[in-house]
Amino acid sequence: MAEDLNWAVGGEAGDGIDSTGKIFAQALSRAGRHVFTSKDFASRIRGGYTAYKIRTSVDNIQSVVDRLDILVALTQRTIDENLDELHEGSAIIYDGERSWEADIPEEMSAVDVPLKSLAEDAGGAIMRNIVALGAACEITGFDVEYLDEALEKRFGGKGSKIVENNKEAARLGQEYVQENYDLDLDYNLETTDNDYVLLNGNEAIGMGAIAAGCRFYAGYPITPATSIMEYLTGRIEEYGGHVVQAEDELSAINMALGGARAGARAMTATSGAGIDLMTETFGLVATSETPLVITDVQRSGPSTGMPTKQEQGDLNMALYGGHGEIPRFVVTPTSIDECFWKTIEAFNLAEKYQTPVFLVSDLAMSVTEQTFEPDAFDMDDVEIDRGKLVDEDEVDEWLDSQGRFRAHANTEDGVSPRAIPGTADGAHMSTGLEHNELGRRTEEQDVRVQQVDKRNRKVETAKEQEEWDYREFGDEDADNLIISWGSNEGALVEALDYLEDEGVDVRVISVPYIFPRPDLSDEIAAAEETIVVECNATGQFADVIEHDVLERVKRINKYTGVRFKADELAEEITEKLSQEVPA
Repeated sequence: MAEDLNWAVGGEAGDGIDSTGKIFAQALSRAGRHVFTSKDFASRIRGGYTAYKIRTSVDNIQSVVDRLDILVALTQRTIDENLDELHEGSAIIYDGERSWEADIPEEMSAVDVPLKSLAEDAGGAIMRNIVALGAACEITGFDVEYLDEALEKRFGGKGSKIVENNKEAARLGQEYVQENYDLDLDYNLETTDNDYVLLNGNEAIGMGAIAAGCRFYAGYPITPATSIMEYLTGRIEEYGGHVVQAEDELSAINMALGGARAGARAMTATSGAGIDLMTETFGLVATSETPLVITDVQRSGPSTGMPTKQEQGDLNMALYGGHGEIPRFVVTPTSIDECFWKTIEAFNLAEKYQTPVFLVSDLAMSVTEQTFEPDAFDMDDVEIDRGKLVDEDEVDEWLDSQGRFRAHANTEDGVSPRAIPGTADGAHMSTGLEHNELGRRTEEQDVRVQQVDKRNRKVETAKEQEEWDYREFGDEDADNLIISWGSNEGALVEALDYLEDEGVDVRVISVPYIFPRPDLSDEIAAAEETIVVECNATGQFADVIEHDVLERVKRINKYTGVRFKADELAEEITEKLSQEVPA
C-alpha cells in the first residue's frame, strides 16, 4: 500500500472542480489525514481545462509529486493531461453515459459510473461530482461519514434538504461501485484521531492580518490575491475593522494609506499588474513615513501574462520599484503557516520603522490548501509592537520651540515619533514633497540630505535590531548548498529524501527576508556547490546572491507556470551538481 494517495478531479472551468476538491480535502482532514493540494485552472470563467489535485497521507506532506492514483475525469482531456502521472494501479472514474467515449489505457482500472443519472436520482444533476466523491470513497476504502461532515460544512447554510440530497448522491456513487465492480486496488485510507487546521496561503495572510490588529483593508479584485479580501470580508468587521473594494489598485493603495495615516493598521493586496499601478503611491507611503503593508501575490507576467499560473517574477519590482530611492522591507513567507506569522511581523516592522513593507507571496502558496496542527497558529504567541506611537503624555518632548509637533524629527535611529489624529498637541502634516521635521516642504540642501539619511537610517537600525534569519533543512555540514525563497521550500524539503536515496547530501537554506536579508557569505564560502532555486526565467534572487557574495552560483529556474515538484527538483539538483559553474 502506498504511503500516500494522490487524487484528482478534472474537467472544464465551470464544472465545479474547485468546490469538489475542497469538499474532499476537508473530508480527509476531518479524518485526521494530512492534505496538500494543487490546482490547475484556466484564466476564464467557463471552458478551458481545470483540475484540483490532492495528496494525502497520515504523515506530514509539503509538496505534490508525479503520481496520480485516483482520477475523476469529467472530460477526455482530463485523462490526456494526466497520462504521464497515471500508473498501472490507477483508477479512473468517468461517466460512460455522457457523449464522450473515454479512452483509458488497458493497464488502468476504468470505473464507469453514471454520474449524472445518479445525481438526478438524488435530487439534481448538479450533484454529479458528489456522486464521483462517493465512488472514490468506495475505491479507496475511505469512510464516507467523513465526507458527510464536509458536506454539512459546505452546504449547511443552504438548508437540511440540500445537505441530505448531497449525502444521498455520495451514497449512490458508493453503492454503484460496490454493486458493479470488484476492484483489487491496494488503497485503504487510514484515519486518525488527529485534529488539523486546513487553510491556504491567502487565508493564512488574512488570518495573520486580523491577529496583527489590521483594521482597514482596501483592495481591488485580481487573481490570485482576491481571496485575501474575501477572507477578511465578514471577519474583520467582528473586530471593528472595515474592508473596502476600491475602483482600481491605485485607489486601493491610496485608501489604505489614508487608513494608516488615521492610525489604523492598514493593508492592501494585489498581484503583479496591480503592483505596477500602486508604485506611484508607494513612494508617497515611504517619504511620508506611513506604516503600510502591501501584499503582492505573484503570478505569471509580464502584462496580463498568465493570471492563473505560478511565477516568482516580481522580486525586482519589490526590491527596486518606484522612482527615486525608497526605503522598504521585503518579507517573503516560505510556507503557508509562515504566511500567518510573517504577516504579523510585516505589520510590526511597518509601524516600528514607519516604512512600507512588501509581503511577497505567490500563486502556488496562495491557492494551496494544507493541513497544520492547531498550535501552529497559537494566538498566545502573537506579539504586537506599534513602535514610537506617542500619546498626550509623551508628545511634549517632540514639540519645537513654538509648540509644533516634529513628526519627522531627525533621530539617532532614524525613527520619528508618531502621533495619530486626535492626539493633543500632535497635529501635523506630511507631504510627498521633500519636507523638514515639521513635514513642511523644503528645498534646502542640508535638510534634504538630513531627511534622506534619516529615512535610510531606519533600515540600518532594523538590520541591527531585528533578526533576519533563514530557515534551514538537511545536512548543515553538506558540501552542496541549495538556496531558495518563497513557496519552493516544501518541495525542496521533500526532495531531500529523494536525494538521500541517491547518496546526495545537501543543505537547504530557505530565505524569508529579501530586504534586509541574511548574510550568506560564510555559508556559500563553506559549500563546494551552491544552487539557487526559483520560479522565474532570469534568476532574480540568484542575481541578488551573486551581488552580495561576488561569486557565481548555479541556478535552477522554472517558468512554465507550474510549481516545482519534489521528485522533479531532486532530479534537477542532481543534474545541476554535475555541471560546471557558469563563468
